[in-house]
Amino acid sequence: MEVVSRREESELGSWTQLTWQPSALAGLVEYIWLFDGQLAQRRERFYPTGDLDLIVQLDAPFRVVDGDSVTDNPLTSLTGLILSPLVIETPAVRSRVLVVRLRPAGALGMFGVPLDELTGATADLTELIGAEARRLAERLDEASSDQTRLELVGRWITDRLADRLTGRFGTDPRVAYAVAEIERAGGRIPVASILDRIGASPKRFTSLFEAQVGVKPKLFSRIVRFRGLAAALRDGADSFGRTAIAHGYYDQSHMNAEFREFAGMSPSRFLAATQYPESMSLADCATD
Repeated sequence: MEVVSRREESELGSWTQLTWQPSALAGLVEYIWLFDGQLAQRRERFYPTGDLDLIVQLDAPFRVVDGDSVTDNPLTSLTGLILSPLVIETPAVRSRVLVVRLRPAGALGMFGVPLDELTGATADLTELIGAEARRLAERLDEASSDQTRLELVGRWITDRLADRLTGRFGTDPRVAYAVAEIERAGGRIPVASILDRIGASPKRFTSLFEAQVGVKPKLFSRIVRFRGLAAALRDGADSFGRTAIAHGYYDQSHMNAEFREFAGMSPSRFLAATQYPESMSLADCATD
């Protein structure tokens, strides 16, 4: 079990972060991540990545900010694919939270619900799996160490998938192929060409894809493309114009419009924002 540990002591806050990418769950789980500490900037902005998050809060809950409204997030929850910026407000005191970043196939296999019902929403885990959610949270809270917590939730996921990742709970092979091709191409592949390869009816396949991934194929492609674009800009990519073309946008204006839709800000504001290390989130929630 190879766990990456990171300790942060800076103007951003003080925390310990453990990250584990279980190879046995590749393609289903992106990573399991445990945060223990406190952020100096309490409001944190996330943008679409094409993943879902299983969240267990072991202390005070974070809150979701929606305009002027601020509401507590459930202590155990499953957040579907987000299509626009999501802003949370972390506790003013030390907090501990465990996050399992799930690929759509993993979420479908674990919970067996149409993923389009979760898109843009957060479900209380107790509404999906009942008392098992409470028992999971209790076991994680009582565990002797953070590494033990990671191992525990990894076994829990493996056991749940073993029981359910068959038949109607598994991803249709045609959908799995389409997702793999979209990911491989960084979202820059015509959906029509995928349909030609698998010989599927566009209307029926789109409905199947939406139920098993959370969004229609073209929107999923846009999210994957944007995810790659955001990562390239954070890594110090070329000029905005050349980067836009390289990632399949018509021009810089097209890229800017996509940024405003998915991140709520321009590319320049995105780069100027304070970015958390080893995370797809921003400490700066300003928009333009």
